[in-house]
Amino acid sequence: MPFFGFVPSEELLKNIQAGIEKKNSNEPLYPLRDQTALLINDEIINSLLVELVRRFPASDKRDTAEKLAGYVKSTVAVLLKQLLSKAENDVVRQSVDFSEHSLFTDPQGQLRVGTTLDADLIAHLKGSFDAIVAGEIVDRKVLSGYFKQFADATINHFMRDFNKTLDLGMIKRKASDIGASAVTKAVHIAIDKLIPSLNNEEIKAVAEYYNTLFYP
Repeated sequence: MPFFGFVPSEELLKNIQAGIEKKNSNEPLYPLRDQTALLINDEIINSLLVELVRRFPASDKRDTAEKLAGYVKSTVAVLLKQLLSKAENDVVRQSVDFSEHSLFTDPQGQLRVGTTLDADLIAHLKGSFDAIVAGEIVDRKVLSGYFKQFADATINHFMRDFNKTLDLGMIKRKASDIGASAVTKAVHIAIDKLIPSLNNEEIKAVAEYYNTLFYP
């Protein structure tokens, strides 16, 4: 099944695996769920933005990407801390199952955290990356559209779908929706600003890096 996935830290992987092992125990699971959710937020943004930015020379484009990373990290962390609360294991098991279904194994046997993606979208992205690495000209507007589709799928999975496992009341559900919409809007604006403005060296760095995160 086609998927996007990043390599989790040892701490995050241990947390996910501990949740799976303990999900039928009587030990309260919500502290582990909360820690895991906050770690995933940090690590997915590190994987998608911070690691990429490190490959850019100092520039206004690098500043834009760094500001976006900081904004998304802080926005999601603040939102999660509002949404996460003490809960019975019957509720928390939904989040544990979500984390388990977010684990994938790549062709090299490496465990990754991510989400399934539309096969056509992955084919379009990887085709674009291969063309860029080969020195071909790629329509940046079209590429921006693919990145937006990928961003939407990732936000839907790690924010909207995860938040559904928290058994939220109406007010917290509304806060969750507003937060996900704010992150989506910020990411779309950044994609429109960044992708068309990258020079050949920078767009090649994007292609080479992101090509390691998608599996058809």
